Amino acid sequence: GKGNVIDNVTQNRLDYINWAKSNNYKVWAMVTNHSWIETTTEILNSYELRNKTINNILELAKKYDVDGINLDFEHMYEEDKDMFTQFVVELYPRLKELGMVLSVDVTAPDGGANWSMCYDRNAIADNSDYIVFMAYDQYSTSSTKAGTTAGLDWMRVSLNKFLKTEEIEPNKIILGLPFFTRLWTEYSDGSIKSTAIYMRSITNAIPASAYENKTWLDDVAQYYVEYTEGNTTKKMWIEDERSLTAKLNLVVENNLGGVAFWAKGYENPEIWSSINNVLTQ
Repeated sequence: GKGNVIDNVTQNRLDYINWAKSNNYKVWAMVTNHSWIETTTEILNSYELRNKTINNILELAKKYDVDGINLDFEHMYEEDKDMFTQFVVELYPRLKELGMVLSVDVTAPDGGANWSMCYDRNAIADNSDYIVFMAYDQYSTSSTKAGTTAGLDWMRVSLNKFLKTEEIEPNKIILGLPFFTRLWTEYSDGSIKSTAIYMRSITNAIPASAYENKTWLDDVAQYYVEYTEGNTTKKMWIEDERSLTAKLNLVVENNLGGVAFWAKGYENPEIWSSINNVLTQ
């Protein structure tokens, strides 16, 4: 807040930066507003605080010799849409002077005022190197019914809006995919809750019998599992090698700029060979 930026680079993260660079990988540091909506609106609506924030971002970027910044501002007031664009407009040339890349995370074009309508996606794309379409959560913790985290049909519709309605060049779009899903619990009184499950933990989170009886759904390109546990019904739309391969094909079919994942460490290690096979075809 107040233009200050928390330095979250611990020793193990510094070791990661050094390892990545020694192996010829580029490193983009993520700068997040932590979904602090009041702090964000205060900064965005003040030239002084925007400038102070940008200066602090640049100092940290130079300190750790990163190759770019990934701007992850989520949960902002819809009325701050233009001021967030202004922040991007002011940050972008300062990063270019240092030879750094700017990517900006955005949500699907349709949704809540403070989660979706707070981005001018076209203007952001014009003033950055990439926009990252976070193609999740289609159904989130705030949803009133169970559903997939990232269904292929929903992703196609959303991506088409980026390309056609928002008129964003495909090579500027990075498709963000989830290495997680949700286990939904429906109670007899009609209430519902969900728990995020890492891809690598899915088989441990549900009974083996339920996993063996999973059903493939073509529309969402996922296996679906449903079973009872006491007085509750459990539901899961599974993320695995087959589902992610179907979604990765969107990158190839639409000549997108690339793919991103949330988050490293959530996945099954064998998924990387499938990712490589799709993207290098």
